[in-house]
Amino acid sequence: MTNYLLILFFQIMFNIFKVMEIKFTFENKIRSLLINSVWINLMALGSTYYSLDGLFKGDYIGVVFYIAGSIIGKWFAMVHYEAIKDKLKPFFKKHINEKRSKVPN
Repeated sequence: MTNYLLILFFQIMFNIFKVMEIKFTFENKIRSLLINSVWINLMALGSTYYSLDGLFKGDYIGVVFYIAGSIIGKWFAMVHYEAIKDKLKPFFKKHINEKRSKVPN
């Protein structure tokens, strides 16, 4: 059961980050997009590992959790992103150096 929950979690998070990737690409937010790519890859590795681990052992129920996590993640990101975006900001916080050197004329 733990593997199923891990597959579900990783797939939900993967698809939330994929929706955010589209948003950041559209808004041309390069820094957020690159950081988001790290999270996408980590989630993809997790879901792939636990899914394939079960499949190699002949357990096909993990596929149901894989697909369900994908659907739930996309739905959640599309419906609830605006409500939770402030909670996600620490993951994508920009560290902008306000001090700029003056260019000589």
